[in-house]
Amino acid sequence: MKKIETEHYIFTYQEKGEAEKDIKKIASEQENCFQLICSELKVKMENKIHYFFLDSPKEVGKLYGDNEPCNGFADENDNIYAVYNKDIKCIGPHEDVHIISARIGWPKSNFLIEGLAMYFDKQWWGIDNDFWTKFYKGEIEISISSLLQNEKFNSVDCSLSYPVAGSFTKFLIQSYGIDLYLQLYKSQDDDYLKTFKCLYGKTIDTIENEYWNYIKSINLSENDKNILRNKLKENSVIF
Repeated sequence: MKKIETEHYIFTYQEKGEAEKDIKKIASEQENCFQLICSELKVKMENKIHYFFLDSPKEVGKLYGDNEPCNGFADENDNIYAVYNKDIKCIGPHEDVHIISARIGWPKSNFLIEGLAMYFDKQWWGIDNDFWTKFYKGEIEISISSLLQNEKFNSVDCSLSYPVAGSFTKFLIQSYGIDLYLQLYKSQDDDYLKTFKCLYGKTIDTIENEYWNYIKSINLSENDKNILRNKLKENSVIF
């Protein structure tokens, strides 16, 4: 294994692997992500983030501990284990957000945890989170208040739950500001109906209605919908 160190990262990668070929580009991209995340979340990191690049999802899943193939995960010791090969390049802000945002708090809702990471990702499979949400809303029933509950969030395919969480997070931050959102993120109260009312002065149902009105304003042509359907088909996702 080889290693390089930058201002905020340590990157460990396999000799002669794909990551070695692109390591300077990877380091630059992650440093840019780091600055953006820390600036918006108002966090100062003291420790460096350590990336370990591996060849396959199977290797990452083995390290995670459940042996389920996985593209990447972050642990509580500021380490990120990620696939980097010719087809899968698990870099960008997502896992870094999990590590950096842990300095703020760790919500009880996975919807909030993944929503913040997806807010910085902006897209799923190269398509904007808002577009996915607009598409799904026209196909199936979606409830934000339900997705805030882990049992529901964890039961839904991540190709739906993640982009919807990212889209809603963007709406909250852009509509009500980052400071209120950070208070929500810090909250350890698992009664989110009460938390939203306390912080935003509105019920979650009211905010959800505002959000769906925002989603309704997004234009999605039939051609756009077909592109999204094909993406789901390519990735063997059926709803």
